[in-house]
Amino acid sequence: EVRRIRLLGHEAVVKDYGRASNRFKHLLGAFLAMREAAALRRTDGIACVPRFYALPRPWILVMEHIEARPVTALSEDERQQALTPVFFGALARLIEQIHACGVAHGDLEKLDNILITPDGRPVIVDFAAAVIAGINPLAALILPQIKANDFRAVYKLKSLYAPHLLTDEERGRLHARSRAESIFRRARSCIRAPMKRWAEGPEDRGV
Repeated sequence: EVRRIRLLGHEAVVKDYGRASNRFKHLLGAFLAMREAAALRRTDGIACVPRFYALPRPWILVMEHIEARPVTALSEDERQQALTPVFFGALARLIEQIHACGVAHGDLEKLDNILITPDGRPVIVDFAAAVIAGINPLAALILPQIKANDFRAVYKLKSLYAPHLLTDEERGRLHARSRAESIFRRARSCIRAPMKRWAEGPEDRGV
């Protein structure tokens, strides 16, 4: 459950995984909330990334609300005006700032996680899938690939909504996958199906 609240005079967002329908979902929610909290702590001070406020329970995350809309929610006319070279340059610099903190977003290719403010600045949200340097040895192995995926999201956004801005180099990188990344993506696909079944409660399976 995601909701907005007023906290000490500021708008805030609460992510609450405590209403999960079964124990597995509850535990997974706590893991995701704590991982996102860790990512937001690392990126504290970066404009256009929500600030971490609190983790009152392992499964409840409170963060800053930034007034912005998903780029995918813009009308065609709004996209033509907003998705300019200036916007994409600012988005790339924002990703670089996040990476400099030892964090890769991990789910930017879901373009709903890229927002735009009323004055045209890019915002990045939802760090539940983030990979964070120093958390575990595996992170060091996959972090470069996840960082590359973050930038690939910029190229994907361009290809969908501003293809005239996509360079030949970016077009090549958009579809390029290293051998290590291909193996990682196949393994992830194999894991997702059983995890989804485990996450389903009896009511979800019709039992």
